[in-house]
Amino acid sequence: MKDIKIIKTGINVSKMLKQLEEHPEDWGSQSKMNNIDSLLNYGYQELSADVLQLVVGGVRTVDDFVGDTEICVPTPAFHKHTEMVRFLQRHFKNFRRCGYLSLPIGGVVDSHIDVGTYYLTKDRYHLSIQGRYEYHCGDDVTIVEPGTLLWFNNKKMHGTVNVGDCTRITFVFDVPHKNNKPYY
Repeated sequence: MKDIKIIKTGINVSKMLKQLEEHPEDWGSQSKMNNIDSLLNYGYQELSADVLQLVVGGVRTVDDFVGDTEICVPTPAFHKHTEMVRFLQRHFKNFRRCGYLSLPIGGVVDSHIDVGTYYLTKDRYHLSIQGRYEYHCGDDVTIVEPGTLLWFNNKKMHGTVNVGDCTRITFVFDVPHKNNKPYY
């Protein structure tokens, strides 16, 4: 596979899941903060996916497109989800925008490309927290199990289907591209 790379499997995500269960009020934080980066523009269906952002993109004016800015702003949830923050700091050091995405059983995130200059210099990763999902990117397709860390080429068409028997939760995060090596 060239557009999806499984980096590691079997990661213990139980502490991250526990913190999610302790703070259910954090889901939907982007809408509570009036974040103008609409998930609908990127293939997410309004009623099928939910988000819990730890670091969001920001803009200087209402006319700015968040996909074209380097501004990154921690949310209040950033300070509650310390297990995930520790994981990122331990393995990636310099991470940028990030958050949890949920998708109900049978839910679909249609194929899309992440649009904007921000994404041109970032690598995108998933850490699967709960559920089983099929992920596709370019010509690659894989089944992702909980505890799987993967990189994918978000400059190509990508999307997912929850093929498991529970809500899929995955943590999506960006890392500045480094030395033509998209994996850590």
